[in-house]
Amino acid sequence: MKGGTRQLLLFLAGYSVGFVSFVLFSDVIRVHVGKKVSPIVVQSKTDTMVANNIPYTLRGDFLKSKLTRCNCTEGKTLTVNFQAIDPEELKEVKDRRKAELQKFKRRKESSKETLLIVNGSVPLSYPAQGVVVAPHEPVYIPGLKVADDTVRDDYKVQLLSAEFGVLDIGATVPNVDVNGLETTSLTMSSTSLAHLNRQLEFVVYVSTVFDIDAREYVHFVYMQHEAIIPIIIRARKPPILYDTGKAGDINDKVTIVTKTFLRYGSVRLLLRSIQKYYPRMRVVVADDSKPIEDLQSEHVDHYVMPFASGWFGGKNLAVSQVTTPYLLWLDDDFVFTEDTKLEIMAGVLDNSNLDVVSGLVGERNLLTTRMELIPGTDDDDGYCISYKSGNYGQVPGFPDCYLTTKMLNFFMGRSDEIRSVGFYPAYSRYADREFYLEALGKLRMAACKGIHIGHNQTRNPEYKKYRYGRDQEGNYRKFIMRVNYFRNNADCWHR
Repeated sequence: MKGGTRQLLLFLAGYSVGFVSFVLFSDVIRVHVGKKVSPIVVQSKTDTMVANNIPYTLRGDFLKSKLTRCNCTEGKTLTVNFQAIDPEELKEVKDRRKAELQKFKRRKESSKETLLIVNGSVPLSYPAQGVVVAPHEPVYIPGLKVADDTVRDDYKVQLLSAEFGVLDIGATVPNVDVNGLETTSLTMSSTSLAHLNRQLEFVVYVSTVFDIDAREYVHFVYMQHEAIIPIIIRARKPPILYDTGKAGDINDKVTIVTKTFLRYGSVRLLLRSIQKYYPRMRVVVADDSKPIEDLQSEHVDHYVMPFASGWFGGKNLAVSQVTTPYLLWLDDDFVFTEDTKLEIMAGVLDNSNLDVVSGLVGERNLLTTRMELIPGTDDDDGYCISYKSGNYGQVPGFPDCYLTTKMLNFFMGRSDEIRSVGFYPAYSRYADREFYLEALGKLRMAACKGIHIGHNQTRNPEYKKYRYGRDQEGNYRKFIMRVNYFRNNADCWHR
């Protein structure tokens, strides 16, 4: 940038990046709910009483009801995952899990929210959030201003960056001295507060360290006052768009995907029913049966896998072949009826921020589930997975749809969002809850009335042997418990 014309690009994106507040007097206070209660000492210009000297009484009932913590011995425990691990091996596995958890947290640290607290009033104006810059680019820091009614001989401010960039100015203002251009410490002074504030309008932060998602904190200091300004460094991401044509034909929006195994009678019935109601819609079938029966046809793509490759491996294969914005997932023994209205499901996705929408299957009632992670006493403890029937209320604008975190295997979703979660291929047999567990906090889901598919349930003896993992060496259920324990940091499931 030295010796040349500075091209200052203004990227003021109003991204909602979570709660970030302000900091004065250099106090950055990290608050961890559930930790030992420590009063916060806040300095005041007029009140010299120390907060530590003021007594308080904890509301025990309030803490008990609001600060839920993981306890695998209370309530109706469904599965205690670590019981699948030999006692003499458990400590070693737990230590390995803790080490991997720390690595995971370090990788995600750049996007972690830090709680910053304002201590009292301040004569500084500054942005609380919303300053976003692409790596190796500049951005103006808007809203910087000093408000001081006291007449002084000199007014001086300092701005300090930390590890990801430097500070500069996009214009000069007369009667203002500026030092530290293109460094991490920028100082401005003037005998005129008006001139100083004018110069503050042209302060620029320049990203110098490449990171796709990081957070810088710029300190803004005036006399004894200090504020911290969060700046998001975020690489631009290309949008993923699908051209479904002028007409918006449902066949150009949706691909049907299924996984079949040793149930050719069922899957052929499914394909005939799709042909009846959606004759032009593409269907992808992943198949690990033996012997193989050919299912390929004009609108059916039949992908053959090694024998008994597995449930989630087949799901990954089928989903990977989708080129439409939405996919419809269903089991191979489902049957389309006149009430299987894919247009309704697509309409909900088109007009909401939902990622996945399900419907009714067979004679069953609408399934909604509240699945949540309950943290342990310490940050590094394993979770309890709370798993109970219920929903999180209606979807705004769609009174027949209810927010949920788990649903039946009849759903339409955004193809790219589902692929981003994926299906862990080690789950080779049943894994009814595991996809939804890994989708927590990633996919917005709803179950909707008014959309129905038939269920022609068929389970022959050979199919059932594989379906329930009886072909596996060892205990498949214990295998799932071990994976839940380590991969998902989950100690137990309970209601």
